[in-house]
Amino acid sequence: MNRILLYIHYNKSDELSGHVLYQLEQIRPLFSRVIFISNSHLDQNHIEKLKMIGIFEIIQRENIGFDFAAWRDGMKYVGFDHLEKYDSVTLMNDTCIGPLWSLEPYFSSFESAIDCDFWGMTNFKKRSIFKNMSKVTLYLILKR
Repeated sequence: MNRILLYIHYNKSDELSGHVLYQLEQIRPLFSRVIFISNSHLDQNHIEKLKMIGIFEIIQRENIGFDFAAWRDGMKYVGFDHLEKYDSVTLMNDTCIGPLWSLEPYFSSFESAIDCDFWGMTNFKKRSIFKNMSKVTLYLILKR
């Protein structure tokens, strides 16, 4: 699979947290290309740490428009016309911890589904509107 990841980072102290490096190192093998987009200013030491785990395309931008504007800027960087050459485009930010297990089976499962054009994962805690659910991962699927 030819996959691209547009990964958004923000740290109010302009740091690169260990969990971000761990996350990127773990998921990097899933993708043909990773674009790291930071809404913070990273120094050269942080950039070198990213390069050590195979992240070479790094965009630093002002924190204007938050994640959605950063993903847009990443898509502009790649070129909207060129996104179609990828089998999947993943939009992700650094607010999650993990992965705690391999994500490859999830990617493979949804990519092989003929009726799935879009899918996503999120994690939320039990709320009164979801009385029968404990902490759960949801899959959002848009069918053709």
